[in-house]
Amino acid sequence: MIRVNDLDESLKFYCDGLGMKLLKEREYESGRFTNVFVGYGSEETDAVIELTYNWDTHSYDIGNGFGHIALGVPDVYKACAEFRARGSRSCANRVR
Repeated sequence: MIRVNDLDESLKFYCDGLGMKLLKEREYESGRFTNVFVGYGSEETDAVIELTYNWDTHSYDIGNGFGHIALGVPDVYKACAEFRARGSRSCANRVR
């Protein structure tokens, strides 16, 4: 997830500039933000980028505009077991 200051300009960059497609857009009135997903293919088959536009925030410092990267897997417990088998401790206590 990447926080953006200007949703229209960001969509121009990702869609017009990089050739991605707008896949999904949803406004959350109570949270005062809009989530937009862009990518080269569907969420089911390709990696996508989530852009979040917080209606009341007009700028970000370097570092606080980036939120997270999420990867979808069919079985998160199996994926974490495989990561641990390869020596990664990053999944140790984070699966919810």
